[in-house]
Amino acid sequence: MRTVAVGTAGTALLLVLMGCSGEAGSGPDAAPTPPPSSPSASTSADTGTAAPPPAPSSTPDESLDESPPPGVVPGTKRRVRHLGIDASHHQGPIDWRQVAGDGITFAYLKATEGTTYADPTFADHRATALDHGLRVGGYHYFQLCSSGAEQAAHFVEVLGDQSAGNLLPPALDLELAGSCEVPPPRDVLLAEVRSFLDGVEEATGREPIVYLFPDFEARFGFAAELDDHRQWVRSLGVEPDRTWWVWQRTDQGTVAGIAGPVDVNVMWRRETVGR
Repeated sequence: MRTVAVGTAGTALLLVLMGCSGEAGSGPDAAPTPPPSSPSASTSADTGTAAPPPAPSSTPDESLDESPPPGVVPGTKRRVRHLGIDASHHQGPIDWRQVAGDGITFAYLKATEGTTYADPTFADHRATALDHGLRVGGYHYFQLCSSGAEQAAHFVEVLGDQSAGNLLPPALDLELAGSCEVPPPRDVLLAEVRSFLDGVEEATGREPIVYLFPDFEARFGFAAELDDHRQWVRSLGVEPDRTWWVWQRTDQGTVAGIAGPVDVNVMWRRETVGR
C-alpha cells in the first residue's frame, strides 16, 4: 500500500511508499442499469474552451510552499501544487475543519450516479467544506448502459448553481465496476459520454473534467479522444505519463478529520505568489 500522511498545519508533507493496492474512488452505489433495447448511436462534437492542461511535473514531491522561491519577484504568476481529496458517503463523517487544517485545499465529492442516485452527504459536505475555505467540485459516476443526456440532467440538477468562483469544474467518473454486465459497443458508449459532457457544459457553462479508471481506459481507450477535456488521472505513487490537471496519486491517504483511508490528489494552479 502507499500511504500519504498529511501532517497538521505547519508541518511537512510525508510520503511513505510501501507498494500499491486498492481501487479508486468510493465505488458505485446505484444498482447496475440493464442495457437499453435500442441504444442511441448518435455522436456529438465537443470543442471545449478551456486552455490546455499543464504538463506533468518532473518532481512529484515538489514542495507545496506557496512563497516565491529565491529570485522570484513578489506578485509573479507561478504554478503551485495543491493537495486535495475525493470522497463520498463511504468515508463516513468528515470533520472539514480538521481536513482544512491538514494541508488539504480542495475536494471532489460524489454528487450522483446514473439517472436517479444522489449521494446523501453531498450537499452538507460541500457546504461545510466551502465554509472552511476549500474549493469543491462534484463528480458523477457514469452508468455505462444509461442515457448520457439523462445522466447529465440528473447531475446538473443535484449540482445546482455553478457560478461561484470557489467551485471546481464538474467531473465525470468513468469506471467498469458496478455498471451493466455487458456495456454497449465502444462507439455507442463514446457517443453517450459525449452527450453527457455536452449536456453538463451547456447547462453549467463549465467544461467538465474526465476521470478514466485504468481498467476502463484499458478496455475502451477514450483518453486520446477526450483530450479536448482536462483529465483527472489515477496513477498510484508514480506521476502519470500523460497530461493531467488532477493526479490521483494514492487511494490510501491518511488525512485528519477522516477515519479511514481516502483518495489524495494533486492539482496544479497558476497563482500570484508572494504578495
